[in-house]
Amino acid sequence: MLDVRRANSKLIILLGLLLLAGTEFVLRGPVRAVRSATQFNDFLSPYIQANAWKLGLDPYGPETLLRLWPAGAAHFQFLPKEVADGTLIAQRGIPTAYPITSLVLIAPFAFLPWSLAYALWLVINLGLFLIMLRVLVELAGFSYRDPPAILLLTATLALAPFHTGIVTGNVALVAVELGVIAVWTARKRHEITTAILIAVSAGLKPQIGLCFLLYCLVRRRWRISGIALALLTLLVAVGLFRLEFGHTPWLANYLNDNRVLLESGILANFTPVNPMRFGLINLQVILYSFVGSVRLTNDLAVSVGAILLVVWLIGTRRRAGNDLELLDLSAIAVISLLPVYHRFYDAALLVLPLCWVFISFRRSRTIGIVSLLLILPFLIPGGTLLETMQADGHIPSAIVRHWWWDAVVMPHEIWALFLLSILLLYEMRRFVIPSRPSSLVIPAETSSRA
Repeated sequence: MLDVRRANSKLIILLGLLLLAGTEFVLRGPVRAVRSATQFNDFLSPYIQANAWKLGLDPYGPETLLRLWPAGAAHFQFLPKEVADGTLIAQRGIPTAYPITSLVLIAPFAFLPWSLAYALWLVINLGLFLIMLRVLVELAGFSYRDPPAILLLTATLALAPFHTGIVTGNVALVAVELGVIAVWTARKRHEITTAILIAVSAGLKPQIGLCFLLYCLVRRRWRISGIALALLTLLVAVGLFRLEFGHTPWLANYLNDNRVLLESGILANFTPVNPMRFGLINLQVILYSFVGSVRLTNDLAVSVGAILLVVWLIGTRRRAGNDLELLDLSAIAVISLLPVYHRFYDAALLVLPLCWVFISFRRSRTIGIVSLLLILPFLIPGGTLLETMQADGHIPSAIVRHWWWDAVVMPHEIWALFLLSILLLYEMRRFVIPSRPSSLVIPAETSSRA
């Protein structure tokens, strides 16, 4: 009788935490998104650019962006001024440098007025998020009444990158959700569906979706990989054909948008020139604090990323079968965030290692706890919050002047990602299958399900 009461009390506490996390998600995500629907967000520029592509105009030209700016969207005084003086891309990051595949996929929304298009995008985003929640529980092999399942749902709802991604309307969130769902459809052997989901994910945002495609290639899932690559090729062909059919000069502006974004644009700038640089989660933010050279910083970040990738490839290829797919995917997802430009909402990929942690917790409690502690900083947008506090003078200047403030404290989320990648690679090494089949290590995904 006492055990039943304890179990019921534990369940009530867990459900209470789930309710709190769900409330936080609704308030910081959908509610804020609805309230800011008339303001500028990350979906507005791709929407206008997709409309430009549909009309056969240059989607990467600032003049086109100004010309097609929807009447239902907020109009800003800086737009005509910065288009005229050529600083719009550097100052605002628009028109975005999304690939042509992204604009092709967003083009159907361009047939709708801006307010309806944004509302539909929000609904799709939330719908995919709910599907992803169900998928995570099934990937973990939990029952919905299991305490680990409730905790997994609670932690996922509490992840701040999802809140930020929903509010901003960034395509990264949809790319993450589609990628996670693709992991489940692949496990169910729905290979065509999986290929479509991966192609759309990579087409919307290559920095997100390509890690799922890379995993399929490394694991020799040839049918999924082949169909996904064929679909991506088709998207590129459709995108280029529309522009070439209209004799639209676009390549120069596209290359310029990318160059400005990565070299002089304020959004991707990881130096003190960008007051919001701690909203980035790539390694350059940390490395620049130590080396002070932009070129050397980029070289080091790419080198570190390449080393981590090679270690991941070796660990993945040395193990037969797909029993530890969540561990492998978790590692490559975290690694992919480090060497190139990524913002806070891209850390929604952490939902994969989060799921893996709950699967493997009983088998390796210490590593599970450390992994959770490294994911914990992403329950709040820490870098942006500290930037705001510092700008408002709430942090003493005596602290801000120390070297470790900009090198360790402010980019603490990037340190967490780097350490998490090392930990996941270590986990992969622990589960490498020895040369003798008789010594096969029991996969954590099948041995620790509650």
